[in-house]
Amino acid sequence: MKLKNNSYFSNHPIVTCIFVFLAIGLIFNGCAALQEAQQRRDQRLKDRLDTDQLMLQAPDATITVNSKPPKGEPHGESDHYTFTFVEDLQIHDDFDEIEERNAFARSSLTYMESLYSAMYDIFGFKPKQKIHIKLHNLYRGGRMIADTGSYSSYSIRNGEIMKNITDIEMNFPLAMFESPGTRVHELTHAFTNIYFFPTWFSEGIAVLMQSEYANDNSHPKFNDLDQNLRVNQNGINLLEGWGGHGDHRAGRDITRWRYRYAYTIVSELRKLYGKDFYLRVFELMDEDLLYKKLYGNMSTSFVVYYFSKAAGEDLVPFFKKLQFDVRNLEKEDILQQIERQKKLIRRQP
Repeated sequence: MKLKNNSYFSNHPIVTCIFVFLAIGLIFNGCAALQEAQQRRDQRLKDRLDTDQLMLQAPDATITVNSKPPKGEPHGESDHYTFTFVEDLQIHDDFDEIEERNAFARSSLTYMESLYSAMYDIFGFKPKQKIHIKLHNLYRGGRMIADTGSYSSYSIRNGEIMKNITDIEMNFPLAMFESPGTRVHELTHAFTNIYFFPTWFSEGIAVLMQSEYANDNSHPKFNDLDQNLRVNQNGINLLEGWGGHGDHRAGRDITRWRYRYAYTIVSELRKLYGKDFYLRVFELMDEDLLYKKLYGNMSTSFVVYYFSKAAGEDLVPFFKKLQFDVRNLEKEDILQQIERQKKLIRRQP
């Protein structure tokens, strides 16, 4: 039978029901597919977070060494790093031969590429720039300090002033480079410094990775945050205003306390709000990219704004109880702060 048009199919009640059931079936199938995809994603995240240590595997990376690099050029390079022996190490008994430097550079880059992959699996993001590792015999006059410096610049994007990381440099004395916990600590900085965190949070999360994933107990947690609180003469938590490695105003005892107390806070929040708490924080920050528009590092209030969103409750009272100089912020407050800072940047010569 020849059909003149499709009105039979559009008007017949039985056929209409068939189309409705088909449509419903497609919707449910689509929902089921989305749910399945979400479940797979959640399982990958769970697998990532449930591990109690960094799982290192042989890296799939290109590694090259340069036996006689020109002055200022690295001795080795891989997908995510360059590796340089500073001059004071090249006269060290273990590294004064080309073959010794080549072998060490290759093995170090292999290890660091494996560590990079493991960290990427945990954080879900990575630096855009290569990380420049510089290995010293003595660094800053000693053998017990390693640091990671992230350098930034400003650019204009769609009329907005944006801050971007331009270079990442890790400096290790040989004695510290041989410590797996120190490598994890410094690589955490290389990953998370893109957010321009206040020092206490930057160091706290680095010690968390060092302690709970690399099993390094250099900075043990305190059993109680209230009983171990320390404040300055104004009654403000001594973590506020921490200048990091370059802060020579504090004595060794205060510096050690700062690392331990910052780690204890970061670990406690993770225990309260789940192993994916900081991943949620990072995702929220990446949704609006406000940290890129800030002049300088985030304030504690800025960070707590995102903590509260990730936790689903106001965390300002938690930090006020610990004597932080913190206040409630709304997004509008942050935008106004950024506008004020933009005017200051434009005035600079």
